[in-house]
Amino acid sequence: MKALFIVGPTACGKSELAASCARAAGTEIISCDSMQIYRHMDIGTAKTTSADLGVPVHMVDIVEPDREYSAFEYSVAALDVANSLCDRGKLPVFAGGTGLYAHSVIFPLTFGAAKDDAVRAELEEELKVKGARAMWEQLNAADPDDAAKIHPNNTKRLIRALEILRTTGGAKPKGQSATPRFAVKMLFLDPPRDALRKAIDARVEKMFDLGLEREVRRLVDELKLDFSMQSMQAIGYREFAPYFRNEIGLSELKDQIKTDTRRYAKRQETWFGRYPFALKVDPFSTDIASLTDMALDDSGYFFGDRYAAETK
Repeated sequence: MKALFIVGPTACGKSELAASCARAAGTEIISCDSMQIYRHMDIGTAKTTSADLGVPVHMVDIVEPDREYSAFEYSVAALDVANSLCDRGKLPVFAGGTGLYAHSVIFPLTFGAAKDDAVRAELEEELKVKGARAMWEQLNAADPDDAAKIHPNNTKRLIRALEILRTTGGAKPKGQSATPRFAVKMLFLDPPRDALRKAIDARVEKMFDLGLEREVRRLVDELKLDFSMQSMQAIGYREFAPYFRNEIGLSELKDQIKTDTRRYAKRQETWFGRYPFALKVDPFSTDIASLTDMALDDSGYFFGDRYAAETK
């Protein structure tokens, strides 16, 4: 079994490239985005559906926004889709920027079921002494992708995330010492920092033009969501909390979303930069046809140490 992963920071063109690859190969896309899983949250997540891209897209709009959803649950469901595609002779094309989601699919992990009462009790005692912010900083240092989705005051989720890290030793990529579930080709879209910054700023402005404020107000007023929920901790949503309290203005709100998005993009680059088998490419200086050919070429697959001899 082989699978293609198109990864990278937000606003770098992952969805467009994935759609081009899917059309060229006659296959389907599996979204690898921890926020596009939520229904009713479209503009702020820059959601791309099957209708938008013209090819089937899986793992989008699968969860109500008042429900928590783990990387373990994602890996189980996404692997089912990938296996189904392979059974039909199609190449699974994963596309998205959530590093832990991608990692949970590529490498067998047990973190979703990890529980240890002693570790949890220890963490709860630490929480009493150190406080929520210090505990959140621990998580951020070990897993910034997960920390970005958890508010420091949501101590239940914070303790659970730290429990998983301590009982499993972490879910970080271990490079070529780990054996993937299947042969993996990873195209890491890595544009220049200044160009990405401009793309992010333009995307945020477009979100507001499309009605982002209206979308967030509907989530709060009609669907009765609050900003402590996992879904509402997404960048592009959580920043509205002080705005709705009239503590900041529209200009400050936009600036904060842009700043938070740029910081998240940097964390995404750091995550995917840890994979030695990832093929880095600048998507802003390479045309999409060339990128598609590169992605679909049979070379560049990582089989793991066990199969190293076969790839030399």
